[in-house]
Amino acid sequence: MPKVILTGAAGGIGQATARLLWEKGYTLVLTDSRKEALETAYPTLPGGSCLQEVDVTSIEAWQALAQAHGDADVLIQLAGVMRAGNFLEQPLEVWHLHAQVNLYGIVYGAWTFGRLFVQRGRGHLIHIASLAGVAPIPGITSYTATKFGVRGFSLALDAELRPQGVPVTVICPGPVATPLIFNELPKPESVYTLSAGGLLKPEAVAQAIFRAIRRRPKEILLPAGKAWAARMVSLFPRLQDIAARFLRTDAEARRQKLLRNRPPFS
Repeated sequence: MPKVILTGAAGGIGQATARLLWEKGYTLVLTDSRKEALETAYPTLPGGSCLQEVDVTSIEAWQALAQAHGDADVLIQLAGVMRAGNFLEQPLEVWHLHAQVNLYGIVYGAWTFGRLFVQRGRGHLIHIASLAGVAPIPGITSYTATKFGVRGFSLALDAELRPQGVPVTVICPGPVATPLIFNELPKPESVYTLSAGGLLKPEAVAQAIFRAIRRRPKEILLPAGKAWAARMVSLFPRLQDIAARFLRTDAEARRQKLLRNRPPFS
């Protein structure tokens, strides 16, 4: 079975993906910027798999990862951050954080491992973007911008690399029940992340990742209903203003309910 590298493996989607891929017999290199979080999430590992601390914003860290695991077959880039808030009220450091982790991190990984994969004529890059990279979401402007960047970068890169035997798949899920969402819920600006309904389970994204490994599509959007709505807003941006007026009340009710019942994430 292929050897797979995951970034952001200590997160909710990372853990769900690791469990599923282990069930399918894959060997995993699980990376995160937080070594302690990795060790807490994975107290034991199947034979052949390993943990490695990696700062995705450092090209040197990527080169060290490639040196240690250049025989990997698939790179899955899950690492990401989101900080809700009105753009003009946030310091520029918040923008820099989003750009460095969400966008440059993926660019560095794709550049490092894409070159290795092209040299041997096989490999697969899988990037996690968001439906916020299909339809813009107010209140998470910097996050939205970087996810649009990830999606555009991935689709363009696929056109370059797929003819050389290295497909690139971008996966765009709606909001997922992970700390990324729950930790931002106390901020009123996060309300529009919930405007199209409830939260996906991390396991649903893990299944999409496994489907991507097997079928190597250019893009996967999920869930289907939200994906359709996001594509419509992308085609007709005026719909965003209409949707915001009609959906805000329900979204705020969902936010308050989730705040009362959110898990004790840190």
